[in-house]
Amino acid sequence: MNITGSRITSFLSSPHHDIIGILLYGPDRGLVKERGKVLAKAYSLNVDDIFGPTVLTSDDLIIDPGKLDDEISALSMFGGTRVIRLRLDHERSGVAISKIIKKYDSNPKMAEARLIVEAGELTKRSVIRKTFEASARFGSIACYNLSTSDVVSLIKSRFDDLSINIGKNALQYWAPLIEGDLALINSEVEKMAVYMGYGEKKGRNITIEDIKKVAAGGQDITIPDVIMNTMSGNLLEADSFFYRGIKGKLNSAVILRGLQNYLVKLIQAKTYINNGESPESAISALRPPVFYMHKSTFLNHLKIWPLSTLHKALSQSLIVEQNLKTAGAPQDAIMGRLLIALSSYSKRRS
Repeated sequence: MNITGSRITSFLSSPHHDIIGILLYGPDRGLVKERGKVLAKAYSLNVDDIFGPTVLTSDDLIIDPGKLDDEISALSMFGGTRVIRLRLDHERSGVAISKIIKKYDSNPKMAEARLIVEAGELTKRSVIRKTFEASARFGSIACYNLSTSDVVSLIKSRFDDLSINIGKNALQYWAPLIEGDLALINSEVEKMAVYMGYGEKKGRNITIEDIKKVAAGGQDITIPDVIMNTMSGNLLEADSFFYRGIKGKLNSAVILRGLQNYLVKLIQAKTYINNGESPESAISALRPPVFYMHKSTFLNHLKIWPLSTLHKALSQSLIVEQNLKTAGAPQDAIMGRLLIALSSYSKRRS
C-alpha cells in the first residue's frame, strides 16, 4: 500500500489498526526520523521509556537474519502494542526482509508487534519498497524535501506557536538557506528561538540582520550568491562564491536544489510572459514570491534566458542530481561544471 498526499497526516496521527508495518523512506532523513517518532507514539505510549520500541539496524539483520521475524512475532511482556523501529542504512538484507513482510502480509494474526522501517532514498527497483507497496497489511510513505513555500509555512507556524514574530522579507531570505532537511530546519528554528528569548522580548521581529547573526549560512556565502552570479554570467564570481560556500556551510546538493527552484521560477514567469503578461505582473504572480532584493536581477534573467534554454538547463540539472547521488562521485566538481556551463551561456547572451 502506498500512502500519499493528505492521507499521510491522518495515518500518522491515527494509524489503521490492520496495518502491521510502515516503510518511511526518502531524501529527507530528518523528515523520516520525525515521522517515525510520531508513528511510534501513535502505536505506543511507552515510546520514550525503557519499555519503548525495539530498535534494530541493517547490520543487526546481517549478524542475526532471524532477528526481525522473532521480534515481530514476540509477545509483549507488559501488554499493549510493541513497536519495532528498523533503521535501514543498506539493503543487503533486502530479500530476507521482503520474505518476512510477505509472510506476515499473508498471515497477519501471527504479528504481535508493529514495524516501522526508516530508510533513505529507495529506487522503484528496491525490493523492500516494492514489497511494502504491493502488500495489503504494510504501507509505504515517501519523505521528500519540503519546498521553499512549505519551509516558509513551517517556520512561520513554529514561531507563531512561540509568540515570536518574523517578517515576510526575513522569511524569504531565510527559507532557502535551510530548506532540504527537516532536522536542519528544526535545529535552526530552535536556535533562533533561544536567541529571541522564546518570545519574552515583546514587540521584536526576527529580521534579516538577526538571521545573518544567528542562522546557519547567514554569515557566510549564501545560495542566492551562487545562483544569481551564475545566471547573470558572472563566471569568476560564481565560481568563487561556489567554492567559498562549499568551504563554509553549504554543499553541492543544497545549492543544486536552490538552482532548480530558481529555474522553475524563471520558467513559470517566462510562461506567463509568453501568454501576454508583463514581466512585472508575471513576477508578482509567482508563489512563493521573488525576494524583493532580487527582483531587478530576476527581471534581467528573464531577458537573458529563453524559455527553451531554461527547460534544457532544468533537464541538465536533473541529470546532475542523479550523478551527485552516485556513490563516490566528485560532487563539487560535477556541480561546479554545471555552474560554469550555465554561467558561460549567460555571459555570451549578456
